[in-house]
Amino acid sequence: MTNFDEVNENYSSNLIDDLLSNITPEEQEQIDYKMKLAAKIHAGLKSKGWKSLDLAKALDLKSPSLVSKWLSGTHNFTVDTLVDIQRVLNIQLFNVEVCKPTQTLNVNFTVSVEPASLNQELYGPLQRVIDKAGGLQATTLTVEY
Repeated sequence: MTNFDEVNENYSSNLIDDLLSNITPEEQEQIDYKMKLAAKIHAGLKSKGWKSLDLAKALDLKSPSLVSKWLSGTHNFTVDTLVDIQRVLNIQLFNVEVCKPTQTLNVNFTVSVEPASLNQELYGPLQRVIDKAGGLQATTLTVEY
């Protein structure tokens, strides 16, 4: 019997293709996050040298098989569970820090120059001023010639 990993051809199936075509982008995003969480938990276990049973004991789970479900990438976690897993494995599964909104500096002015000279004579000094103001990007530049 041939090992599936040794076969050097792509497997295709109309049934699988039909099933995959029915997954919405929103569902795919959910699946991707669940799989990524499972991979991070698995990596956390490996970095501590733990097995699934060790995590179940650390979390005082009544059913150690629940960890296997988590690692399958199909489990819909609660925030409480994710926080507990993070704590015992000393990993970060999600980031809930508040991000500052990106600031934009709107610059509007008119320059009477030939377009070819704009980059050399004006754009460089203008960008340096903007960079000193906090790295903001100019959003509007009107050039008349």
